Amino acid sequence: MRAYGASAEDFGKLAVSQRANAMSNPNALLRKPLSLQDYLDARPIADPIKLFDCVMPCAGAEAFLVMREEIARDLDLGFTRVLGTIERHNAFAQDSVQFRGGWAVDADELWDMSGVTTDDVDLLQTYDDYPVISMMQFEDLGFCAKGEGPDFVGQHEFTVDGSFPHNTSGGQLSVGQAGAAGGTLGLVETLRQLTRTSQGDAVPDAEIGLVSGFGMINYDRGLCSAATILARESS
Repeated sequence: MRAYGASAEDFGKLAVSQRANAMSNPNALLRKPLSLQDYLDARPIADPIKLFDCVMPCAGAEAFLVMREEIARDLDLGFTRVLGTIERHNAFAQDSVQFRGGWAVDADELWDMSGVTTDDVDLLQTYDDYPVISMMQFEDLGFCAKGEGPDFVGQHEFTVDGSFPHNTSGGQLSVGQAGAAGGTLGLVETLRQLTRTSQGDAVPDAEIGLVSGFGMINYDRGLCSAATILARESS
């Protein structure tokens, strides 16, 4: 907020959009409608963080299958192809405050490896223990420049049928954070969207999805960042 002019309304827009996405997901923990005013009026946790900035711990699990293409075709399974992946640990250790993550180091390699651009992505799933972390991923993955996250949020709608579908299951902020399984929530949701098996509302004609991960939190920052780009393949 101090460095780039982001507002509570910017972060609230992401939380409210994710709640709207969760409304059609039968496995989402939080499916009560959430308005921007609800978000702004929520009780404080640690200023400026308020209640709906925070994930809800819960029980749960995620799983997906990895196999050779010929097996998937023999089983008549819809599947996705990995176009590119990146992972980095302890990037920018010298920064006094974490304004960027390892994606900023490797994003160009990810896009070059995958052969697609940001314009080709039909949906994005970010790790979302707080909305600010999602905004940081928008910037570091190359959807906008550093510091332009607030403007990017203002220019888009993040619901399943919006201009930039994001955390389409509801994300951890509305589905809940099932321990380490929360780290694969976005991956499983992208697989479901691309194979036309979504449990909630579907992103129309989705062909390419990007999933971003973040974790290994120590006292003041996340140490591990990762991302993968997946493309739909028909059986």
